[in-house]
Amino acid sequence: MNQEEIITTALSYLEQHLNGGRGHMDQEPYKRDIFNLFREAYKNKYFDSSSSPLLTGDAFRDALVARWFTDDEKEDEKTRLLEQLVRKWDAWRYAWDHYNN
Repeated sequence: MNQEEIITTALSYLEQHLNGGRGHMDQEPYKRDIFNLFREAYKNKYFDSSSSPLLTGDAFRDALVARWFTDDEKEDEKTRLLEQLVRKWDAWRYAWDHYNN
């Protein structure tokens, strides 16, 4: 899976959640699906500075915002969901960077 596919899939998951198609982000299968995207990004070294686009938490958030925040509709809900996702993304990266998986 390349970076574009990860971003597009994450947007799909966020949109499904926003429209009531998924449970809470900490519940299965949502949490597992998001983690699988993270695992794919980590495995493919999309956190390395040479990666383009970069998929660190901040860069991932920026890419998602640029595509998802195209109108003012549900902006507060989108922001809340995105912050939840990025907190998980950064926590998983910290753990995998510090403890061999």
